[in-house]
Amino acid sequence: MSKNANTSKAVAAALDAAFKDAQEREAAAGEMSLDIRSAKFIIFSDHHKGNRDGADDFRNCERAYNAALAYYYHLGYTLVVLGDAEELWEERPKTVLKAYSHTLAMEGKFHQDGRYLRFWGNHDDNWSHPRLVEQLLAPALGGGPLTVRETLILHVKDGEESLGKLFLTHGHQGTFTSDSIKPLSKFFVRYFWRPIQRITKFSLNTPSTDFQLRYAHDNALYSWSEAQEKVVLIAGHTHRPVFKSETHEATIRKSLKKTEDLLTKDPGNPELQQQVACLAAELEWILAQNRQSAEIPPIIELKKPSYFNTGCCAFLDGDITGLEISNGKIHLVRWPNNEDDPKP
Repeated sequence: MSKNANTSKAVAAALDAAFKDAQEREAAAGEMSLDIRSAKFIIFSDHHKGNRDGADDFRNCERAYNAALAYYYHLGYTLVVLGDAEELWEERPKTVLKAYSHTLAMEGKFHQDGRYLRFWGNHDDNWSHPRLVEQLLAPALGGGPLTVRETLILHVKDGEESLGKLFLTHGHQGTFTSDSIKPLSKFFVRYFWRPIQRITKFSLNTPSTDFQLRYAHDNALYSWSEAQEKVVLIAGHTHRPVFKSETHEATIRKSLKKTEDLLTKDPGNPELQQQVACLAAELEWILAQNRQSAEIPPIIELKKPSYFNTGCCAFLDGDITGLEISNGKIHLVRWPNNEDDPKP
C-alpha cells in the first residue's frame, strides 16, 4: 500500500471516530444551527502563538490578526478559533498567555458577547482538559464558562429548510506525529527543535513545510469529506488554504491558464494582459509565501466542494488567511489585502 493510501486510510478512520463522537455529544447537548441567511462567522486556525522570541511563529502575524479581530468584532461576526492557537509543544501555557495578553483580550470580547467557538488541535491539546481551561485559558479571555472542543457539527439551514452540515475540527486526526507518537513529537519539539529555532529563526510546523506530506493530508481530508452525504469539512492543520476542495494555488493556476489561452487568441487585448499580469503576480506571491517550488503540484480532483481549509495565521511574511461565512457564501480571506492595508 502506498504512503498516500496509508495516510488516507488512517485519516478516514480517525475522522469517522471524531464525527461519531461529535454526533454523540450533539445527541446529549442538542444541535447547533447556522442560518445561511444571517450567519456571520470568521474562522482562523494555526496561530502557534509563542513567547515572542525567534521560535515564535505568530509574532510576524500579530498585527494582521489583531486588525482582523477588531474588524470582525465590530461587524458582529462569531469568531471560530480552530486549534493550534497557542504553541504548547514549545512553551508553557502561562508563558504564551502572558506574551499575548492583548490578543487574547480581543478574542475575549467575542467570548464575552457569546460569539466565540474554540477548538483544540495537536499543538494546544492542553485545552482538551477542562480543568486547565478553567484555570488558565478562560481567565485570559475575561472569565466565564468556556468550552474548548475537538469537533462540532453545525446544521446549515435556509430558514426552515435543512441544507446539510458543517463539520469543524482542527484536522490533525490520523497523522502519525500528532496521534501515533504525540508524546515523542512534543519532546522533540520542546527540547531539540525550539532551541535551534530560537537561534536560526527558521519556522517548522509540519506538515506545513513538507509539501508532499501536506498534499497527502489535504487529499485524505478531501477524500473523507467527498464520501460523506451533505457534509462539508472545515479544517486547519496543514497551513495550506484550500477553497472549494482545491488549494488557492491550484485555483490561481487554473485561472491563469484559462486567461493565458484567451490572450493567445486575442493578444492585443489590454484587459486580458492586465488579468494575466495580476494572476501571475498572485501565483508568485503564493509560491514565495508557502516556500514551495515552482513545479506544478498534483491537484486534488474536484468532484464536489466538500472540503475547505483555513490556511494559517503563522506565515513568515506576516499574512494570515481564514474562512469567512457571510451573505450566504463562504470566502477565503487574506489579511492584509494586496495593498498591504489592514483589510481582507
